[in-house]
Amino acid sequence: MWAKLLTLALLCLYMRHILGHGMMLDPPNRSSLWRYYDNTPINYDDNQNFCGGRAVQWDTFNGLCGVCGDRYDDPHPQANENTGKYGRGLVVRTYESGSTIDVTIDITVNHVGFFKYSLCVLDDANAPEPGEECFHDLILGDGAAQYNVDAADTFVTNSVILPYDLKCDRCVLRWHYTA
Repeated sequence: MWAKLLTLALLCLYMRHILGHGMMLDPPNRSSLWRYYDNTPINYDDNQNFCGGRAVQWDTFNGLCGVCGDRYDDPHPQANENTGKYGRGLVVRTYESGSTIDVTIDITVNHVGFFKYSLCVLDDANAPEPGEECFHDLILGDGAAQYNVDAADTFVTNSVILPYDLKCDRCVLRWHYTA
């Protein structure tokens, strides 16, 4: 009996550090472009942009992650950064400043948690994102800062509000899943 309770308690502690599996499908994230466009590199692990895994992110780098979900210490441009293996400079959607857009997420393995969205104005189309400071949090259509994932969620569409003063030829929309 005590062994089962201890196992359950340890599992609950460990579950705090489980990394979610999923991908932003609309607009498509860089690793998933191959699902929609010809002549883009295939990434069969496009649902696993989770910073190299729990041990790498937390035990090695104290929670640090590449700005686009790559391992923190990967050389730049990292695979999912602009100009990286999957960051081919393809503009996949065009939106109006101040508009509310729908973003669709496919959760391939649900670990509950929450989603947040942020935006980076890419000043140089021929360079990677400059860093974490480039990304600014966005608000959901209901005014919330994050979407809390339900255990039954598989496909989720969130309404996300773009800033009214947004001006860019190339912006990077980032989905962040914390589980």
